[in-house]
Amino acid sequence: MNAAVKEKSKFCLFVRREIDDYGLDPYEFRIYARITRRTGNDEAWESITNKACACRMSLSRARLALQILNLAEITQ
Repeated sequence: MNAAVKEKSKFCLFVRREIDDYGLDPYEFRIYARITRRTGNDEAWESITNKACACRMSLSRARLALQILNLAEITQ
């Protein structure tokens, strides 16, 4: 196995069926992924501004995505 294949195999993404089937748009999914990766089993304490910047979206778009996730009780 070459170095590129070894490096690629280190990445693993598992998306629960409920999340995959929910129909999140790319912005909502990206915010969800950010929160999930940074939280572990606790709450994420990253500012919305930092989330938006890290996810390369506007602050208003990040806020909207978070509102939708909260309404759907996905981030709870």
